[in-house]
Amino acid sequence: MEQKDIEVILQYRQREVDMDEVFHRIKEDYEAHGHKEEIKKQEVYVKPEDFTAYYVINGDAVGKVQLF
Repeated sequence: MEQKDIEVILQYRQREVDMDEVFHRIKEDYEAHGHKEEIKKQEVYVKPEDFTAYYVINGDAVGKVQLF
């Protein structure tokens, strides 16, 4: 199967964010907390009503970042 570029924009209450930006913030937050392990698996749970994206990286590192 051919890989294609996918752009996902989350819109909520007259705000919007490109999910690529959220993924970038997650990586920065992960590294800011001292994690150096390569990201092999990333789970992201988006909760727009809290303006927050929660994440689990490699099955054990957890955190959250603001969406907007």
